[in-house]
Amino acid sequence: MRGRDQSVDIAGLDGAWNRSWPKCPPEARRLRHQFPERWVRFHALPEGKRYATSDAEHAEILRRHHALLEDLLGDVTVDGGGLVAITCSWSATGSPTPRDTAVAATTPGAAHWRSDDLAIEPGFHSWQHHYVSATDLYDPALDRLLLCVADDMTGGVILTAPVCTWVVHPYDGGVDLFAESTKVRDQLASRYAEWLPSTRQGT
Repeated sequence: MRGRDQSVDIAGLDGAWNRSWPKCPPEARRLRHQFPERWVRFHALPEGKRYATSDAEHAEILRRHHALLEDLLGDVTVDGGGLVAITCSWSATGSPTPRDTAVAATTPGAAHWRSDDLAIEPGFHSWQHHYVSATDLYDPALDRLLLCVADDMTGGVILTAPVCTWVVHPYDGGVDLFAESTKVRDQLASRYAEWLPSTRQGT
């Protein structure tokens, strides 16, 4: 992003996603259903508070997201890059529609990647249109996107690596993380145990 969106290899992303998450759209509920053994949920604020009411709490939300992303990216963070931001719009048809103004402002040059009908009842259609941009941890636009999600101004956002071996889905109140394996999921749950829901939901 950095003032202008970087391009994403759409064909490469498509292949990587299908290898890591076969027969699953880039949508958190479907990922939780199909890959529960790789899923863990973390709170974005202490004691499970859902929305920030101060600059300090917004900073804490960003700190937690960055810590998780740095852990997942590893050495990639040294040189920057390594992140794909997926944002969405929704409609009743398969034709892509513009995204909400708030999220579009964080990734204005995002390219349409794919559209998926997520309806579960026969005769109904609920299309989610996915747009992609390349970014990195040091891009201020990434923080603007994360805060847009935290303040409930958009949904459906996913962050991943170009190889799609893991997925981070921020939402208002927390983050659903899908690791490359159950072992890595458990390591992350242990490392950030103080951020886990008290019910251990998602572990």
